[in-house]
Amino acid sequence: MNMPRRRLFALTALLALAAGPATARPTGGGEADDPGPRLHTVGHGPDAVRWDRRAVEHLWNRAGFGIPEHEIDGWVTAGPRALVDHLLAPRPLAGQELTPSFTFRPAPVDPVELELTPLEERRKFRKASRKENNVAFRGLRERWLTQIMRREDPLRDRMCMFWHGVFTSSYQDIKHPSPIIGQHDTLRAGALGSYEALLRRMLEDPALLRYLNNDQNRKGKPNENLAREVMELFSLGEGNYTEGDVQEAARALTGAGLVKLRNIDTYRFSPRRHDRGEKTILGVTGRHDPAALATILLDQEACPRFIARSVIEYLEGVAPEEERVSRYAALLRETGHDVGFLLRRLLLDPAFYRDEAVAARVTSPVDYLAGVAIRLDQPLPGAVLADAATSLGQDLFRPPNVKGWDEGLSWISTSTFMLRGNFAGAILGVVDTASMRADAAAFAEEMGAMDGEMAAMTPKEMRAMSKEQLRRDELATFARSLEREDHRFETSIAELVGRTGARTDAEVASALLDVLLAIEAPSETRALVEGQLARAREAAGIEAGGLMQARRRSERILREVAHLVLSLPEAQLH
Repeated sequence: MNMPRRRLFALTALLALAAGPATARPTGGGEADDPGPRLHTVGHGPDAVRWDRRAVEHLWNRAGFGIPEHEIDGWVTAGPRALVDHLLAPRPLAGQELTPSFTFRPAPVDPVELELTPLEERRKFRKASRKENNVAFRGLRERWLTQIMRREDPLRDRMCMFWHGVFTSSYQDIKHPSPIIGQHDTLRAGALGSYEALLRRMLEDPALLRYLNNDQNRKGKPNENLAREVMELFSLGEGNYTEGDVQEAARALTGAGLVKLRNIDTYRFSPRRHDRGEKTILGVTGRHDPAALATILLDQEACPRFIARSVIEYLEGVAPEEERVSRYAALLRETGHDVGFLLRRLLLDPAFYRDEAVAARVTSPVDYLAGVAIRLDQPLPGAVLADAATSLGQDLFRPPNVKGWDEGLSWISTSTFMLRGNFAGAILGVVDTASMRADAAAFAEEMGAMDGEMAAMTPKEMRAMSKEQLRRDELATFARSLEREDHRFETSIAELVGRTGARTDAEVASALLDVLLAIEAPSETRALVEGQLARAREAAGIEAGGLMQARRRSERILREVAHLVLSLPEAQLH
């Protein structure tokens, strides 16, 4: 789908809502004018927030990856405490079957024996191993995204995504899946538990040690990578340590390295490579080792403030006030750095539901794609979600750098904005996958035939052509992924709209916007969607007010209009 140029210009202005108050979508079904009795509120007194459909969807979007439309009213009735209890409850729940853990058991290899084999045999073995490793790595991504789609443990998966952006490692550098699998299992298991335990485990994590070169950190030749990041990105934040502290922390981390067992990196602390001398870190002097360093960091006032601020800002999408940071930091200290306590308090905090935070967060690629699929009750296969998220800039387990992914507006560019709309159309079944593949092939052939003309192009024109080819190639890859997984969109949009009682073009357009968006669309957007719907209805020969009676013909029209809605700038917020 080619988005109108004026929509692209509108994107920046629309997404600026993320920096200020946003209006959440109305409750639908006429409730905006007559809210009726409310059984629950979040909080008490003058700061209490009404617990309604808006609040339910907001909580599911931030503490999970969305909620099907038909489940919202049930959680309105159940109330906020029941929903937070549900999100924090240990899994499996009654009658629930969880996706099996991902396992990878490569054939054991004796490195000495391998080096004694003929060169050609070694090459074949290494090529086969790389292929096996890539298949396993892809399987890990798909398994995790399948769990997200199945909503097996939504809050755990949400916080696991958060921790992956804190304790970053990249498969591109690690190359072997086993350390990445181990790190993911550690982060997912500890996502809702003790930050202290997580920090201590990460200082012994093979993937992190390899990624930050601490396997090269030894007495006399300290490597400062892990020492710097553990202070700046994992525990304290900038401005709460000195270069001298980094240097001394690096000495404390000497000897925390790796050995290969069956050709797989395994943590081992080497006393011989450890600097046993006295060190002064953040004012504390002693013969510090990795465990002592963790204790020193945890004792700093800046540590719980850093974690509290990071969690709140990630889940709310806006920077918290200092007074709130102080309150939540105190809670972490009082509970032994237990993140679960913080989450329970935060998700029942009226401030979590304030207008500034609701529907004002720019969705990541996984949030956008999973949110669309979950809202429409049409799960995407993990493989499809993995391919699409990668194309949109979120290649799980391969962050762009040690700081992880930049959130907010960084997720959106002209190219990725257009790709999101095209992916949504393919998911809805209104963009033909065969035509997506053919279009990419035709464009590549056209570029190949332009050799002479391309030589005369400016660098800017060449970059534009290359970007366009890349965009079409990404669409072709996504099309092949949908075909490989035999994905078909089976949800009836007409049935979703029909439940609202909508009849006129304006009512149907409003219902679509309310079902598909987390914000209340501006009047000009409602007029745009209503106009598109009316034109499509008239072209199909359906009289005004008769669209919902002509279900067989209306389904295609409604899917095409849903595609338009999901391609809007407003659809990039939740």
